Amino acid sequence: MKRYKKWITAGIALTIVGLLTGCGTGGGVSSSSTPSKNVTNNTATNNTSASISSNNTVVTANLTNQTKMSSTSSNQTGTKMDTFPALIQEGMQQISGKTSLPLYAPTIYPGSAHTPVPVTVSTNIGSSPTSNYSIMFNRNNLNIGGFSMSDWSTTNTASQHLLPENSSLYIQTSVPSVSTIGLGNGIQAGVKKSPVQGKNVSALVWNEGRWTMQVLYPTSSQSEAITIAKKIVQYCHYKFLPVPDTKGYVLTNLASGYATIYVAWNKGQYVFNTISNGTWNSNSSGGYLSALEMAVSMTPYK
Repeated sequence: MKRYKKWITAGIALTIVGLLTGCGTGGGVSSSSTPSKNVTNNTATNNTSASISSNNTVVTANLTNQTKMSSTSSNQTGTKMDTFPALIQEGMQQISGKTSLPLYAPTIYPGSAHTPVPVTVSTNIGSSPTSNYSIMFNRNNLNIGGFSMSDWSTTNTASQHLLPENSSLYIQTSVPSVSTIGLGNGIQAGVKKSPVQGKNVSALVWNEGRWTMQVLYPTSSQSEAITIAKKIVQYCHYKFLPVPDTKGYVLTNLASGYATIYVAWNKGQYVFNTISNGTWNSNSSGGYLSALEMAVSMTPYK
């Protein structure tokens, strides 16, 4: 399985939307390297709109040690305390004091359920094309996901940097639907078909509040895509994504048996991204749904 070479914090590839019943709202970050194949291309592809070059440090922690909690943070209301796994604390310590951006982090990370296998964390702090930082998680030298945050100065500018520049990662919502498919919980997805890089690609597209959801897949793999879409809908029926100020996106790319989810949303001038990768039938704690879990648990890091 080939991997995307870059995943950064500044113009991000996927995004999530706002207030809804179930999958509420969301945010997104990006990182330096992603773990999945592009559904339309078997070569490694950059899935972000810009790359970051900056102080890259790597620290390692064994997942069996992830229950050590020495740092806490409060949410914006100050009424709830969240603890961060040791591995996330390691990564945030590499960023703290090196950026003027406010610090945010999720309370879960991809691969956290696979305790026998160590996961390493790498960090990036950048200033191009805008101030940003990202944390990526790696296992067996393969990227399994991460999160990022970038500052675009204004809400309007931030809202313009939610979707990826690489158009092969999604089908434009302006493409008409050829049919609809029920995904449960009252959600109907439109089926869109469009040639992407000369290949036969389809997408399941639906909206939940301010969030736009899309599962991109080879047309021959529709049954797998429907299973993935139903898992996303089911997850969002019980958990609430962050509420974007403008819009949010959850973009899923299915290829060669693997699914990658990219989530992006804005809060004011800031854009958040999360991303994760796994086999299309994997569970949430170790697979592609981890991007949703990171978005749901994103909170100020103090």
